[in-house]
Order: sequence, then C-alpha cells, then structure tokens
Amino acid sequence: MKKDNFTLKFSLALLEKEPVTLEGVLPPEFLELDDPMLKVVSDITYRLEAAMVTGNVTVTGVLKCRIAGECGRCLEPVTRDIATRNLALFYDELGDAEELDVTDDVRSELLLEFPMNLLCSPDCKGLCPVCGANLNKKECGCDPDAASPDPSGNSLWNALDKLKLK
Repeated sequence: MKKDNFTLKFSLALLEKEPVTLEGVLPPEFLELDDPMLKVVSDITYRLEAAMVTGNVTVTGVLKCRIAGECGRCLEPVTRDIATRNLALFYDELGDAEELDVTDDVRSELLLEFPMNLLCSPDCKGLCPVCGANLNKKECGCDPDAASPDPSGNSLWNALDKLKLK
C-alpha cells in the first residue's frame, strides 16, 4: 500500500466549531518499520481527540499494537503489547492550511514506546557465554571467565590500564 493511504488528518474548519475524534485501525505498514529483529504483528488501533485552543490545536489519544521479536538476552520468542500512554501533541502556527496532518508525529510517538532491547522478562539471565545454554531454563556450570576472548584469560581492556594519562 502507498504511504498516502495511512494519513491521519483533522479538518481545521471543523475544529474551530468543536473537538474532533478520530478512531480506527491502521495496518502494521503504517509504522514503516524496517527492523529484521522486531515485527508489528497486529493492526494498530487508535483514538485521537483534537481540540482548538486559542488558535492552536492540541491532539491527545491512545495508539496500541502488538510487537514480536527475540529476547535480547536469551533469544527466546517474545510478544509485547505497546501503547502510547500519554500522547499529547501541540500545534501552533497553523497558517492558512485546511487540514492538520498528524501522521508523522503520531507514528513517531508510537515508535518511541518500542523497547530499545526487547526482553522476555526484566530478570532474564540470558545465554551462557561459554556453552550458549539458556540460563533461564538451566544452570550449565560453566566458568564465566572461560568466555574471555583472550586464550590467556587476560581481558582485552588490560591495555587501557597501562595508559598513563596526565
């Protein structure tokens, strides 16, 4: 689908008379997400309310969707519900426009709710750096120091300890 099909616009003439509510569903493509690690797996539901306040427009509302990916620590599949909790946008300097297009701002606000690192749980133990076992399922008994990339067991950061800074 073309990007133009995913627009969220308010009529400024109508807003001058009364607040306007937009409700609906958008496909996952609305977010233009190009991340192989994270997918939007549901439609995006939205309810936006716009009001004219002293010549400016405020837009509040909620957007919701479901995302899926792999846990950033243990690589197990994860799904999460995402929602904008306090969406609040303010527009001034409207000029002589007939419509207010909030599409890009709304898209950005929802994307800001996405986690930087999707986790299956906040206390996920991840994978063993030696054998790769999922530490949430079993303790492997490996020595974590054996995972050092330097076969002698020295850290690659040891060279920094030898620097003499003034």
